[in-house]
Amino acid sequence: MKCILTILLLSTQIAWSQQASEATAVNFAESLFTSGNHKLEILEKNIPADLREIIINYRKAVQDSIEWYNVYSQEHKNEVPLPYHKNFGITEADYNRMNSEFPTLKMKVKTTKEFVINKANDQIALKGNDNFTLLDAIIFDTKNKSLVIDGQQIPYKGEIDEKDESGIGAWKGYDWKLEIGNMADVKAFKPVDYTMIDLAIGKTMDNKIIVRYQTIYVDAGDPKINGSFTGYIK
Repeated sequence: MKCILTILLLSTQIAWSQQASEATAVNFAESLFTSGNHKLEILEKNIPADLREIIINYRKAVQDSIEWYNVYSQEHKNEVPLPYHKNFGITEADYNRMNSEFPTLKMKVKTTKEFVINKANDQIALKGNDNFTLLDAIIFDTKNKSLVIDGQQIPYKGEIDEKDESGIGAWKGYDWKLEIGNMADVKAFKPVDYTMIDLAIGKTMDNKIIVRYQTIYVDAGDPKINGSFTGYIK
């Protein structure tokens, strides 16, 4: 009986800890986001022209041989990066350069969009101006300490502590992620539906507000990528 009671208490403490963690994350979002008009600087890798051409040629070759690529990547699924193959459409030297140089590239501002943050009725709602709609479905429920995107509650994933892998320097924050279905089935060309929504917010070491938003929707095996970006909120 004492053992059962101890297990129940531990389970309760773990659940409370998880809730407290998400509450901390939502409170963090509330402290970052101020009501009014804002700008979102959408970032992209600052890729040298010659390296960009290598990447374009590689991606085109992979797309043209996608069935082969999926088999090959499964055969070497524990090897990162994949071993070089002539089907990549570039030389082995260019392939090695792409894998070593691309991850270290810094980000630059690709475009700037305007949006509004509304804080009312225990919610933080984001709304884009003009035709910018990528942020429109994001709502932080500050009363229930949760995140809702496009009408779906997004499970809290945990803290983020990135060093310098993202091209924006070190930053810390919190992450929410919803995944419905299996991407492996999509890659195997099965006629399945798949949804992935991932939102991360945080601050860089020089106090820039960062948001990383990734969405993937697959309809009956047809992949559709919508609204994936990394950016600074001003």
